[in-house]
Amino acid sequence: MMMFTNKALSLLTLLSATFAAPAFATELIVNGGFETGDYTGWSATVRPGSNGKLNIAAPGAASPISGYATALNAAGGNYYSVTDQNGPGSYALMQSFFLPVGTTSAVLTFQMFANNQAGNTIIDPIGLDHRGVPNQHARVDILTAGATVFSTDAADIVAGLYLGADGSGANPYGNYSFNLLNIGLSAGTGYQIRFGEVDNQSFFQQGVDNVSIEAVSGAVPEPATWAMMLAGFGMIGFAARGRKTPWVRVTYA
Repeated sequence: MMMFTNKALSLLTLLSATFAAPAFATELIVNGGFETGDYTGWSATVRPGSNGKLNIAAPGAASPISGYATALNAAGGNYYSVTDQNGPGSYALMQSFFLPVGTTSAVLTFQMFANNQAGNTIIDPIGLDHRGVPNQHARVDILTAGATVFSTDAADIVAGLYLGADGSGANPYGNYSFNLLNIGLSAGTGYQIRFGEVDNQSFFQQGVDNVSIEAVSGAVPEPATWAMMLAGFGMIGFAARGRKTPWVRVTYA
């Protein structure tokens, strides 16, 4: 039976701990709290013909164009993103992200309010387009990497996270959380997150803040660590060989 010395056992314990290295988390969203004071990391797109824009604003202040009341966010920092207008329009706030290979959990969190001053929700097949038929709603989607900014085609939407509106007035922020691996996303793949709003019935403010995607994966040993492990296993073998196994004399009656 192979016996290990105390030194060899210590090495084995160290190497086992190396193999069982804890998982680590990576933030995939840039400027999720808009604390740069602008749209760094994001694509803020206004459909041509719209009568408003996406705005970086101070939490709790009146909406920057139409002057409607908005909710104060104690966890919001100095800035957040909000749509506002003085007439019909369509808006999309997007950012691309990539789920690393080996991701075991990818949790998306964000805060959002939807102040639909029309007080009703109208979702039309034309999607994020304010032109023509009645259309008044907000949405949050995970899109394929190649989807265009205002697309609502089923083939482009990997996961629909929110669709509707919260009624008129100054609504409080909702806190949203999704594990993206549980709703159809895959590690080793690129995607886009989109916050969209369309209105042609009345004013509409979609406020977004504190967007985060935290991806968790297991740690992979670096080349130097692999070398240390191989050397350690060699020392364990040497220590085992250096300890002679005693023979037991058997006497037959």
